[in-house]
Amino acid sequence: MIIKNITIENFRSYYGSNSIDFGEKLTLVIGANGDGKTTFFEALEWLFDTVGALPITDTKYISKKKISELLPNESAYVKAIMTYISDGSERIVQKSFKFAISLSGEISISNYSHQLYIQNGVEKEVIEGERVKKIFDADFAAPIRKYCLFKGEEELNIFNKKEAMSFLVETFSQIRDFDPYVHFMQESKKWAETATDNAMKSDRKNSREAETLRAHIKSEEQKIGELESERRNKDREATNFKKLLEDIEKNKDSSALLNSTNERLRSLIEERNNLGSHIKENYTFRLLDEMWILMGFSPIAEEYKKLVAHIDKEQRRQQSQYDQELGAKKLAEQLQREIDLGQIPLALNIPDENTMREMLDDEICKVCGREAKKGSEAYNYMKMRLNNFLDSQKVAEQKEEEPRLFKYEFIRELSNRYSVLLNNMNFIQKLNSFIDGAIATNIDIHRKIDRINNNILEEEDRKKKILAQTDGLTEDQLLSEYENISRWWSGRNDAEKSIEHLQIQIDSHKNLLSGYREQYSKISKESSAAMYERSSEAIRKILNAFTGAKQKNKQDFLLQLEKEANFYLELLNKSDFRGYARIEELPDNSAQIVLIDNDGTRIYNPNTALKTTMYMSLLFAISKLTSIKHENDFPLIFDAPTSSFTTSKERDFFNVIGNIQKQTIIFSKSFLIEDNGTLTLDDVRLRDINAKKYRIKKKEPFNEKELSTIHTIIESI
Repeated sequence: MIIKNITIENFRSYYGSNSIDFGEKLTLVIGANGDGKTTFFEALEWLFDTVGALPITDTKYISKKKISELLPNESAYVKAIMTYISDGSERIVQKSFKFAISLSGEISISNYSHQLYIQNGVEKEVIEGERVKKIFDADFAAPIRKYCLFKGEEELNIFNKKEAMSFLVETFSQIRDFDPYVHFMQESKKWAETATDNAMKSDRKNSREAETLRAHIKSEEQKIGELESERRNKDREATNFKKLLEDIEKNKDSSALLNSTNERLRSLIEERNNLGSHIKENYTFRLLDEMWILMGFSPIAEEYKKLVAHIDKEQRRQQSQYDQELGAKKLAEQLQREIDLGQIPLALNIPDENTMREMLDDEICKVCGREAKKGSEAYNYMKMRLNNFLDSQKVAEQKEEEPRLFKYEFIRELSNRYSVLLNNMNFIQKLNSFIDGAIATNIDIHRKIDRINNNILEEEDRKKKILAQTDGLTEDQLLSEYENISRWWSGRNDAEKSIEHLQIQIDSHKNLLSGYREQYSKISKESSAAMYERSSEAIRKILNAFTGAKQKNKQDFLLQLEKEANFYLELLNKSDFRGYARIEELPDNSAQIVLIDNDGTRIYNPNTALKTTMYMSLLFAISKLTSIKHENDFPLIFDAPTSSFTTSKERDFFNVIGNIQKQTIIFSKSFLIEDNGTLTLDDVRLRDINAKKYRIKKKEPFNEKELSTIHTIIESI
């Protein structure tokens, strides 16, 4: 949306018809105090109002000069007309009403009209009634208009309005897109869990256990909800106390004493946090993760060694006895076979292998000289003797083929495991001293932290006294102020400690809840409710995904807004200190924008000009996001936003604004020079500013004591 022209007719000091054409970037309207800047701005507010925040007709809107000229029963109109471009077409929105003066001098009002004209080629479509509001709100949404018009520097901080944060997130982020899905999944979760419960009730085997677990689950969910609500309350409490202390500090005159105390506090807190990061007291995890559980393992390892040695020796004894018995049995069987043949056998190596092979080849026994034809009993006997000799040469291989007493190698495996243990015994034997050292280190760190905490308490007490010291206070008043500050300080610390304690409780109950759900899921999956439980589990996971994505989207939006704000903050503070603008979400779902120094500390007392540019940077950032979200840009209109700027700062500011690709309209009293009681334009300063420029002023002559002589005129520069 781009505003092309605004015409005001008979609106307070704007007698007759008065018109301004606007550029697509900066338009600068210059006027002294009382010349009509704020009146023009209020005419815009009246024109833009579609929600009934302002009266649709009011005698205070009417030009006194025009009334003074009217004859009895003669009438005229109050009008505010804006020509603008939206979606590529030219449109005109107009508000007006007729006023007349009676014979008795009373003013009557009639014929209120709110119209919209849409240019369609050569024809104009006239819109009236409720459709005007509908179409104009679509072109220039009422909530967005609140972030386009600003009177003075005080209104620039939009976060002064508690609902601003929620509006920005709901309007410009994607968070609203998640709401129907989250709501649907929450309802689906209830339906699925109810269906699971009903199915479990019909399962006689698991119904009692399921009922108990379900009661535990509901109890834990309720406890978590109560604890999270209490934590939010403590968050708000801590924030309120913190704000009270910050207000005192930022309103306190900066002194070397306060600065040095703050510096010592920062240093001590940083040292404490650094020491705290070196504490490793998760002893339960270290029992397994770092093998501390082996601390008393040495005697067990020695006993293990003796037991393994004993059973290894016993295995070898039994195997040896078994081998002997098996060998004796085989030998006896062989002897028996030879005795059965009626012979006392020779030794297996007599005759030798070569001789026996020769006898078999020649088919004759060269021991007794008898013939031994192939296949005969004598031939077969010689062949058996050769085979027995060859088998005797393969004892090792034969033993592998023989049945063993111990089929598996369990004892050898136990021995191998001891060898592995032996390699680690050096580490195990040092564990005692290592654990003692780790615990001693933690104790030493705690002692150091305790000393630092005492120093922090001393510095905080010193700071309370500094903040309480105010000129003109009696000793009793000083003590009372100190007690207030001490109470707030204590309240903030107590609330922060409660938050930590509550979070620990919440995490503990969440772990219990997770355990109960796991048990419930297990018995459900083993019953007729398996299908319902699988559905419940899937829905819970989807719900958690949507909830997490919704929160991440909100955080991403605030980071994007912060990034854009800092881009403009840098532009508006070229070659000047600016710090870093940070948007902080508060526990009550509101927010604040603050300046942060490079070391991460908050800047409590920035000069007014820097605060103004910070607030304006946020507005430019919002406007940019509006353009991206709605694919439609909107103007920013300011009334006297730079009254606290120095001449140099103002020159730089307008130079930057004049070159930003953004329609910006600024009403200002700047660029006026007083010369012998007459205000003239500072042409030298104005010459370098890239903008459409107008001068508004009271038409002379006029009577300083008679409002009906005031007539604001507009001149193009």
